[in-house]
Amino acid sequence: MPSSPLLPIALLVDRLDDEYQVAVVRGALSAARDLGVSVLCVAGGRVGDPVPARAARNLAFELVNAQTVSGVVAVTSVIGSAVGPALLETWLERFAGLPLCCVGVTVAGKVVLEVDNAGGIRELVLHLAQKHERRRIAFIRGPAASVEANTRFEAYRIALAEVGLDFEPALTTEGDFLKSSGVNAVATLLDQRRLARGAIDAIVAANDYMALGALGELARRHVEVPDEIAVVGFDDVESARFARPALTTTSQPTELLGRRAVEGVVALAQRRPFGSGSLPTKLVPRASCGCANTGLGLAASVTLTPGRGVESSFMQRRQAILAEMARAAAGRLGAAGSGWESRLLDALLVELRSTRTSSFYRAFEHMLQKLERTAVEGSVVQEVLTALRRQSLPCVTDAPDARDKLEDALHDARVLASTWSEQASGHRVRTARELERTLQSALRAVLFSGSAELSRVLAERLPDFGIDACAVVALNEPANSSAGARLLFGFGPRARVQAVEPTPLSQLSKHPLLENGGRVIVALPLEAGGRALGVACVCLTRTPEHELEELREFLGTAVDLQRRAGG
Repeated sequence: MPSSPLLPIALLVDRLDDEYQVAVVRGALSAARDLGVSVLCVAGGRVGDPVPARAARNLAFELVNAQTVSGVVAVTSVIGSAVGPALLETWLERFAGLPLCCVGVTVAGKVVLEVDNAGGIRELVLHLAQKHERRRIAFIRGPAASVEANTRFEAYRIALAEVGLDFEPALTTEGDFLKSSGVNAVATLLDQRRLARGAIDAIVAANDYMALGALGELARRHVEVPDEIAVVGFDDVESARFARPALTTTSQPTELLGRRAVEGVVALAQRRPFGSGSLPTKLVPRASCGCANTGLGLAASVTLTPGRGVESSFMQRRQAILAEMARAAAGRLGAAGSGWESRLLDALLVELRSTRTSSFYRAFEHMLQKLERTAVEGSVVQEVLTALRRQSLPCVTDAPDARDKLEDALHDARVLASTWSEQASGHRVRTARELERTLQSALRAVLFSGSAELSRVLAERLPDFGIDACAVVALNEPANSSAGARLLFGFGPRARVQAVEPTPLSQLSKHPLLENGGRVIVALPLEAGGRALGVACVCLTRTPEHELEELREFLGTAVDLQRRAGG
């Protein structure tokens, strides 16, 4: 007898304008699609956040219960960073009876997927001390209540001892994983503690955002990086590779964490075994520590038959080259058409065997044209070129002319990709801003016109954002979920809200408006003045992006104005 379909898998995160969390979400959604399950992504803030406006986001977690989901993936490294492990364990008891997988922080008695935080920090410190001979290495800590942050800090202290350096408290500053604390850390070290520039020659930050904040502040003060102070981070978020200089960091398999966690919860929900595990990290040397871009080097392990010509070598390695290109693309270049890897490689071979041609440039340009209207990041395209170079260089090692042609062709392609990325990014930003302005203008025009008009505007405008259903619920009393809630406005594929109606907050994700929407439902907490006002649930046709946070803020304002007007 076939098992009954699973309810959605809940994915608990802090917010959706953070690159680390979006990467986890991306991996989780990829696994959910493959497994045929849906996802309820709840951007409910940090548990017990000391800032009231942020703590108000926790209301959204009330949507997760045994009647609405089949299991829970909790990204505890972020939602639990404001409380200690004991309080986090107590808070997670609300999901007792549901399959649960924690991502990032060990919780007693729970399945946990984590990364080698200690090993990643150790590798960074050893790299700075041994390769770059840095002796005065400062550290920017994460939140004191964060288990991950404390693990990374202890690893820093142990690694210092391993390379014969003393731990100096004056070189350690507090942080909260946000860019602003990286800025503040530099000010603390150079201003408050009055450390001379020579008293610090490197900074290790417990995550990339704080490292990026430190980079920006050092640049503002005209401190040369890495000549005077090297800076390294942890996570390898997208913006790390585009920093000036590019940020050396430790890469963790963020998307794989999300994927494995969903696979684990589905297995547990189907009463199949799944256990805790740790995934490795990897040092990514870039310019901010003084390294060249080592990602462009030769393949680490290459075996070629001696004496073979360039074309024979490419034939021998063809499948490995194509596989590496596909891996670098991570499934995001589907719009380029089936066989795009082969077309690029074939064009490159034509380029290498001809005296005057631009076949590779034309083939690459044609592929980029197909990607113009997609959300593909320029970094993905650059990773494909990196993979192509890494796997192709061994084929031209003994042919200087062919190697020069290869380097020239790939250099021209990188320049083209950079230009394309800037233009595509600018186009997406301009389009998104225009859509946001149009939506806000339309909503303002009907803000006090009642539920039907608000629902009509949402139904007309939100599909442009990849949202095909929306339900907005307001608490009857701000910050008091026990007083009940009411559905104010919203729309779905088959209906719109015509009038305010009572709606249990805990059952919002199962509202009929959302039944025929996308397989991804995102719960966005609405607040104003530090008080929880309600929740908006939206059904998406694509991976959540940063504009959802802006939509959340505007819907929160709309609900607040409706409440003040007695709506």
